Amino acid sequence: MICPECSAPDNLCQTRFDEFLVLEFTDAGYGAFHHLTVATYMLQHSSKLTREGWIHERELLREFLVENKLPAFIRKQNKDLVDSGKRTIKFKSKDGMPVINRSTWTKSILDVRTENAEVYCDDVTVWTMSALEDAQGLEV
Repeated sequence: MICPECSAPDNLCQTRFDEFLVLEFTDAGYGAFHHLTVATYMLQHSSKLTREGWIHERELLREFLVENKLPAFIRKQNKDLVDSGKRTIKFKSKDGMPVINRSTWTKSILDVRTENAEVYCDDVTVWTMSALEDAQGLEV
């Protein structure tokens, strides 16, 4: 079976994502790019998000990569937006339907190597930049 959203074979994308989360939470070198891993994976798997949630993830990536905003700054900036008691938009999809009709991305999570933290962070950056570039022209 091929993932209908990122085209990874045998839905290896979810397996890799889960492995990456373990790496990121057990090794600070890998964890330094957790914000990019999650946002990029979600962007490429739009069925997990609402339309507003997908647009938010795309904007987060733009702020991280283009504006060079740090995760701590973004957390502070978006504190009320993501606070479940205060937010006015829904992020998580209830119907599991993809927000975008895209199954071909230039790069996927399978392009990220994990041999060491430096290689991992470099590959996550390339994957993220590629996904953001691919997503910029998509209509939602």
